[in-house]
Amino acid sequence: IVHWMESVLHAGETPHLHSYASCVVRVCETALEHGISLVGAQFTMVGEPLTAARLAIVQRAGARASIRYASAEMSVVGFGCMAPQATDEVHFMTDRCAVIQPQTESVSGLHRDALLVTSLKPTARLVLLNVSMGDTGVVNQRACGCALEHLGWTTHLHSIRSFEKLSAGGVTFSDADLVRVLEDTLPAKFGGGPTDYQLLDEESPDGKPRVRLLVHPRLGPMDPAQVR
Repeated sequence: IVHWMESVLHAGETPHLHSYASCVVRVCETALEHGISLVGAQFTMVGEPLTAARLAIVQRAGARASIRYASAEMSVVGFGCMAPQATDEVHFMTDRCAVIQPQTESVSGLHRDALLVTSLKPTARLVLLNVSMGDTGVVNQRACGCALEHLGWTTHLHSIRSFEKLSAGGVTFSDADLVRVLEDTLPAKFGGGPTDYQLLDEESPDGKPRVRLLVHPRLGPMDPAQVR
């Protein structure tokens, strides 16, 4: 992929790769390792948070990155701001969906910053009414001056994270699958109860996703390979 992007750049054209954020990081790391400049290349990063560490690696390789916010139910509803204040800031497409937040923890057990979306277009693939996609975020209005604002999209969204899914390395695990493993499978094999096993979604200093499985010390020594 890196050699293809290099050849397109040498031909005076613009290579544009659309992929998961962590996959883009791997491409840029490979380019840096081999001394290949990606100045002029562009990436659209999806599926995982665009953190400062991940963006720094893309920029170090010389490329430009933008993001899109989408889901299977909504399709694309957010395009990356071209004058962002946060690394993952998008313009929310208010002509396609409306978004509100509970602002309190007491509403149906949802996170107070949960994003609840309602479809507006009669051609929407699904009719949604205050549906949670399992994501949280910061919603605000601000004048950024970029081209997307001039199109009428003045609602901004950033710090988008999932509170019910785990996405790492381009793979998404549903909460139901994780709960079954953590609360049933592991306790049945290694002892303990449903609160003794925990998954922690982290990011290494070089921007790579990392998932750690934590086991309560009270269960005693275990073979890490077997638990994994």
